[in-house]
Amino acid sequence: MLPLLAKIFIGWPAIIGSLLVSLLGIYGRRPHQCIAGAILSLGFAWYLTALPAIIFKLAGYSIPLFHLAAMFYVRQGRERIAGLFLLPHAAIALYFLLLLIAQYHSIKY
Repeated sequence: MLPLLAKIFIGWPAIIGSLLVSLLGIYGRRPHQCIAGAILSLGFAWYLTALPAIIFKLAGYSIPLFHLAAMFYVRQGRERIAGLFLLPHAAIALYFLLLLIAQYHSIKY
């Protein structure tokens, strides 16, 4: 049961889910959904802080803060700027997706 919960709150469901919830909050003008996206991103951010590269540590500490910053811009009615704050999260998710695809294709059957 515990490995399943770890996969849900740290793995791809949390990565994609937090982005989608925050995007829905931005484009639906609902700042409380950005807070939910920040909470969902905590597991992935915690995972990033355990990686050896300093860029991932910095991203791990800042990703939930970017979601909260997006919430403040949604409150001000500046949805485009709020969307820009989610780009680092999306870029790291894309990086890990490309690593996963490269690893999958390198396996010889």
